[in-house]
Amino acid sequence: MNDGDNTTTERDSVPPGAFRLEIADCAGSGWLRPGESVLKAAVRQGIRIPHLCMTGECGSCRCRLVRGKVRLKRDISSHVDAAALQKGHLLACQSEAQSDILLAVPGLSRGTETGALINTGGRIKSVTELNHDIRLLTVELDEAIAYRAGQYAQLCVPGHPSLESAPRCYSFSSASQGEPQTEVQFHVRRVPGGQFTEWLFAEDRAGHALDLTGPLGDFGFRDDGRAVVCVAGGSGLAPVKAMLEHMSQLPVAPDTTLFFAARSQRDLYCMDELARLQRHWPGAGRLLVLPVLSSEAADSGWEGLRGFCTEHLERFCSLADTSFYLCGPPPMIDATLEKLDGKTPAHCIHYDRFFDRSHLAEATA
Repeated sequence: MNDGDNTTTERDSVPPGAFRLEIADCAGSGWLRPGESVLKAAVRQGIRIPHLCMTGECGSCRCRLVRGKVRLKRDISSHVDAAALQKGHLLACQSEAQSDILLAVPGLSRGTETGALINTGGRIKSVTELNHDIRLLTVELDEAIAYRAGQYAQLCVPGHPSLESAPRCYSFSSASQGEPQTEVQFHVRRVPGGQFTEWLFAEDRAGHALDLTGPLGDFGFRDDGRAVVCVAGGSGLAPVKAMLEHMSQLPVAPDTTLFFAARSQRDLYCMDELARLQRHWPGAGRLLVLPVLSSEAADSGWEGLRGFCTEHLERFCSLADTSFYLCGPPPMIDATLEKLDGKTPAHCIHYDRFFDRSHLAEATA
């Protein structure tokens, strides 16, 4: 966004009754209207706090309060646990200032609690078809990155009129190799009207520059001694696949079941990779992979599960004794959470809603 003279004047002049908004390591400042969320104030003034949904569902606007006081508009424990909250972590879209505030923002401020965040350039190495609407995006980075399976990065296209200043969030789709690496991969689903995916799918983009900020997010495997069920839909398979690869590298891994939600057989992908993980699952446990098709033709010969994942959960696990990891579109996540409500302890349910441009009109209305 262009910070011209008018924008600069608005950001530097704080009206009576408003609070000042400052971002660590960034020049200039902004201000917040009474009752206005930190994120809305930032967007209004061209301060580039990363975000997508603006409703507290995606968690991409997570940042840290360095100084000042805020009021949370809702429970954010699905993205910020109690320990992180005590350290000042918050969601900008769900925070209202109660005083002048100073924030540390990923991608804008130096360092994070792990010290792992980087901002680096890179180039597209390849874009490979996985199914009819999902591609494997492989990127070679200028600087090596260390990340955990389940985390994500923000991608920008330098020089593009809109994609340069509007980051897109994608989860790493393969497990880290145990040390910082310069090659990373993502699953990108084509979204009609989605600027990044329309750009990526339009032609061969190999060699094109990208900017990356990451790693971000705290989704990932927590070894709590319980059996594991993963429910993934669409490109939500990316962080789940990375997590399963990480688990397969452990000396012992728990019994794990993956429900892979899809409309039809043509929507399935990475099945060979999942089969290899099944064959080499460590320890005495097992990995069970169960595709579930909701719109497969009745006469197709498909012998696997049909319908929705929620219809089959109790057949394959005890809801009370299992830890759940959910990744995919909001309707799938919401239906699964409703199924687990009152049956599975809340601290044993971990999820990552995959918002895209088709979900945003309703979410930001």
